[in-house]
Amino acid sequence: MSRDRARILALLRAGGRFLVTSHVNPDGDSVASQCAVRLIIERLGGRADIVNNQPVPRVYRFLPGAPRFGTSRPRSWKPYVALLVLDCGDARRASGLLEPRPPVPVLNIDHHASNPGYGDLNWIDPAASSTAEIVHGLAVALGVRPEGRLAEALYTGILTDTGSFRHGNATPRAFRVASSLVGTGIDPARIAQRVYESVPYETLRVLGRTLAGLQRTPDGRIAWIRLPRTDLGRLASAAESEEWASYPRSLDSAVLSVCFKETAPGQVRLSFRSKGPVDVAALAARWGGGGHRNAAGATARGSLAAVERSVIAAAVQYLGPGRPAGRPSGQTARRPSAGVPAKR
Repeated sequence: MSRDRARILALLRAGGRFLVTSHVNPDGDSVASQCAVRLIIERLGGRADIVNNQPVPRVYRFLPGAPRFGTSRPRSWKPYVALLVLDCGDARRASGLLEPRPPVPVLNIDHHASNPGYGDLNWIDPAASSTAEIVHGLAVALGVRPEGRLAEALYTGILTDTGSFRHGNATPRAFRVASSLVGTGIDPARIAQRVYESVPYETLRVLGRTLAGLQRTPDGRIAWIRLPRTDLGRLASAAESEEWASYPRSLDSAVLSVCFKETAPGQVRLSFRSKGPVDVAALAARWGGGGHRNAAGATARGSLAAVERSVIAAAVQYLGPGRPAGRPSGQTARRPSAGVPAKR
């Protein structure tokens, strides 16, 4: 065990009050990991407050303590022993709590390979499927049995970050940890239903309109959808569309997919997905983003149409030449316009 990991465990064992945060626009792994860390700290006799830049997405509010997440930075750092930053590969995305740097130790716990180790103490494991998997190891090392609501949170983080065990990060270790959590008595079917089968009516209507606009390149290897602000505003939260980039990826010929979300005037959120060896994290880095090989994100500046043109052109160049895909009768694939990557 590295010295940093040992010191993180020692700090948590010593107790006290901790502030916990994660990346902007929290997803399943970030919310679940934060809930799990709070339960671990409380079982050790400490206290944890959680602050994110946005409220918890409705779909994850069944997790223990999730409805009580705060959205405002603390007025004073005096009560806190340390700041735990979970599942955040870039200090600039830590919900604003590292700008300016706090006067307490920063504990950086993450599984993104791109994480530079910006914490005072760092526990970074790129081989882990998710931050929840790392937190499971942390609980075991601290002698906290991962069962009950803690097991539910950990399982949810692994489930969502592996795309229901469909992504390349669904490793043997991820399956072993998930199996051990199910073995404690949690109900995986119930968790899957809460995460994937509790969609509001209007959200499905918006998804239908979005999929009706599905487009692809002539070779069929890139597929994409777009979500303008008018439709995005009809969702309870933007997080409800977090996995929509996976729909165009399901196209038989597609190896790379993009979901373009117009989150504000002149600002477009890019959600990339891919199959096999295609590394979309490297592509997302062109717009200052990152993530995993088969799932990554970034933010681009410009109109929705302009960003769409430039990103698809860059993706075509990134993949290189390919042969045209077969088309159903009467269907014409849209050829992307030339462009250059938009700057963040």
